[in-house]
Amino acid sequence: MDVWLIVSIVAAVPVFLALIKSVQIIPQGSAAIVERFGRHTRTLNAGLHIVVPFIDSIRNRIDLREQVVPFPPQPVITQDNLVVNIDTVIYYLVIDARAATYGVASYIHAIEQLTVTTLRKFVGRMDLERTLASRQEINAALGKIVEEAAIAWGIRVNRIELKAIELPAAILESMERQMRADSDKRTAILEAEAEHEVAAIRARNMSAHRAAPEHEPLGPADPQRIGRYVLTHRLGQGGMGTVYLGRSQGGRQVAVKLIKKEHADDTEFRRRFAREINAVRQVGGFFTAHVVDADPDAEQPWLVTEYIPGPSLRDVIRHHGPLPANTLRSLAVGVAEALEWIHKCDVIHRDLKPSNIILSLSGPRVIDFGIARTSDGTPLTRTNAIIGTKGFLAPEQYTGAALTPATDVYALGMVLCHAAGAAPFPDRVPRNAALSMLPAALAPVVTRCLETDPLRRPSPAQILADLSHGHATTDAWLPRPVRALIELHSARTHGG
Repeated sequence: MDVWLIVSIVAAVPVFLALIKSVQIIPQGSAAIVERFGRHTRTLNAGLHIVVPFIDSIRNRIDLREQVVPFPPQPVITQDNLVVNIDTVIYYLVIDARAATYGVASYIHAIEQLTVTTLRKFVGRMDLERTLASRQEINAALGKIVEEAAIAWGIRVNRIELKAIELPAAILESMERQMRADSDKRTAILEAEAEHEVAAIRARNMSAHRAAPEHEPLGPADPQRIGRYVLTHRLGQGGMGTVYLGRSQGGRQVAVKLIKKEHADDTEFRRRFAREINAVRQVGGFFTAHVVDADPDAEQPWLVTEYIPGPSLRDVIRHHGPLPANTLRSLAVGVAEALEWIHKCDVIHRDLKPSNIILSLSGPRVIDFGIARTSDGTPLTRTNAIIGTKGFLAPEQYTGAALTPATDVYALGMVLCHAAGAAPFPDRVPRNAALSMLPAALAPVVTRCLETDPLRRPSPAQILADLSHGHATTDAWLPRPVRALIELHSARTHGG
């Protein structure tokens, strides 16, 4: 073979290879950075390009389509020194290939480092509870910071997702064990305290008079019988008269209200007492006590109602202190339901207070309509006087403004404050601060009940709608010591 031919072939091979190497095809959605002797010369977009071999070189090939980068779970320490694992996914795309190549050594590594730093900054200022509840807040703060920083790297962050904020499995298991242990311990303590309190109540009552604490024996001046009813004990005494525990001819327990002699000589008072009887009869017995018998024309007028064995709310608060949240909610629902029915009968109670609410296993009952306003708007007491009990009076009762069913709603708000231990409101303590003692679910409703403007107070139906959803009153609505007290009331009255 001719020597020159061989030399030509050998010389052509490198030239052919150089020509092939000079042709660069950049696929769609991509870009490439070209350097000459280590310095950037140009950026190649999608298509066919010629790159001078041995002089120019491809420094970087970049995919311009959206990328999804799931970072491994990052351990972050909360303010209360607990570790949480945070799973992060970032959706981004490169919008400036040159900046992405020369802005940082690795934009993916830079995004990861900035993400970790930001999470540590935000989560480090939160306790565990807030951290677990603030995923959206953390996500928004992280997204804003990473998006701003990534622009300098030629990156556009489309979105960031915090897939999960979780405790490490080992810590979670340890906490669950501790919570179970604490719960078991608290349950044992509460049960022991409840048993002790119930035992103490039973011991006090067994050693006392056979009547329950509220049932005083009859005195020398007390009658032995009123109408057909035999009286056995005193239940209480008020401005209008005395209330007795009695028995019907069939042996049923009844409450007998006997009007004082000085009132019996007042014709106007007899008329008002007759209106009270009519008001109680209108309301009925589901929410109050049934009217069994009455004689407004007797020498001393009297009224006989069903006896409800149970303590008044006033006595329960005095002996047992503030009621738990579940009991308060059932109390609010029960009294609101009673008020709704009372108001449907065109009656305004006007003296709702703890002593006029009897607690029974089935729910609260509202009693004593002695100063109610009947359907014709006529009060059952003298005019030009402040009527009701201080501490439960609505503002309009002080000013002499027209009274409406909203007056009873204000009193309900104050009843719930007393039952929760928030009232009487301490001196120099703002009302809102005192109301913060109420359970979170109850505080907004009570705040609205105590509005100065009656028109801004909720109706009993609105209170029921706010509080009764998913809530049912059962025998367990009362704390065990109170249930025991009700049982004692029932046992003592039925036992004589």
